[in-house]
Amino acid sequence: MVITEFLQPLIFFGFIAALVLGSQYFKGRQRARIHESIDLAIRQGQPVPSELLEMVARREASNPPTPLQMGLVLLGAGIGLGVFGQVMGAIDLEARTAITGTAAIPFCIGVAFLILDFIGRRRT
Repeated sequence: MVITEFLQPLIFFGFIAALVLGSQYFKGRQRARIHESIDLAIRQGQPVPSELLEMVARREASNPPTPLQMGLVLLGAGIGLGVFGQVMGAIDLEARTAITGTAAIPFCIGVAFLILDFIGRRRT
């Protein structure tokens, strides 16, 4: 019983980490293959397909999320976890405390992103 209580969170968070790291790894491999294809075509004197160049340009031109977007997403995640914690609190009081406490983390980070966005807009 003690071993499963120890392993459950490790497996859960390990699975999440594996998903994130795996997706980043495969995106990097795909990007490297595209650049190798372009490099090989240039070295051999062949024309580079325009759709390949458009794909690279589209990825490099993609805009990262703004602090406002990140803040709103994290606020939503924190509020959602908080509501989930309150609902679970009807079943188990310890779950309410744990989940609501966990909800405070993305909520506070979201507030920080919103403050960062507000300060950035006032400077310009």
